[in-house]
Amino acid sequence: MRNQSNLEDLLNLIDERIRQELRIRCEAYTPDFRMPEVFSVLTALLARQTTLAIEFVSAPQLWNAHSAPLFLRAMADVHITLSWILLDPKTRSRQYIDHGLGQAKLELEHRKNRLESADEESKEGLKQMIQAQEAWINMQRWHFLIEVNIGAWSGKTTRQMAEDAGILDFYNYVYTPFTQCAHSTWYHVGHYNSGPSESPLTRQLWTPGIPELPPDPWNLSLAAKYLDKSFNLFDEKALARPHCSEIQGWISAEMERRFKAGGDNQDGAAGPD
Repeated sequence: MRNQSNLEDLLNLIDERIRQELRIRCEAYTPDFRMPEVFSVLTALLARQTTLAIEFVSAPQLWNAHSAPLFLRAMADVHITLSWILLDPKTRSRQYIDHGLGQAKLELEHRKNRLESADEESKEGLKQMIQAQEAWINMQRWHFLIEVNIGAWSGKTTRQMAEDAGILDFYNYVYTPFTQCAHSTWYHVGHYNSGPSESPLTRQLWTPGIPELPPDPWNLSLAAKYLDKSFNLFDEKALARPHCSEIQGWISAEMERRFKAGGDNQDGAAGPD
């Protein structure tokens, strides 16, 4: 019980520390009103990265190979996007917003088409969703002026974006392995949801399974590591100051102090990123 209480206290403390780190950076970043989209996009992506970390921190039951890669891959995606946009913030922030509004408009049109064939019970809910979506779009630009691009928002693959940003190793050793889980490829499913039959009569068959995997604090350390990367990137490129985010090291020190749980510093699936 004491360890459980200690863990809850630590998770609350981590939550507060992460939120504080985000707030400090957003308050230090002065918007340029000649190109407001730059401030909007960069701070929103930083907030997204923080949100993913906070949600992951709050659920230790997800710190395993079944679920952790879903969060870690999303965090890798945000970091690559942020890195690429920061190479040309003005042009790429607008590009990022334009594509997002186009996707919102496309969804809006799909819902309007669905409204025509919906039964009376569903129509009211659909109308409310359509009105809310249209209002959100019109706050930024009249929806009838928006172009829809169904391709990649950047016009590049994620690998190309990572290569442009000089973080191809991060793509190879973090984004790609964790994508196997997100896409449920055989690389992941064959490891964690299937295995050779124990019977010699059916040894060619692999049988399904759901192994019980305990929480691994190393996955928490990886989430903190990727958050540090994004915060430090923002420090360097947006705030023009030295890196100062050390959340991963701080969490490790707190866990060592509270639980006397030492361990070798290993990157696991993350590799030398």
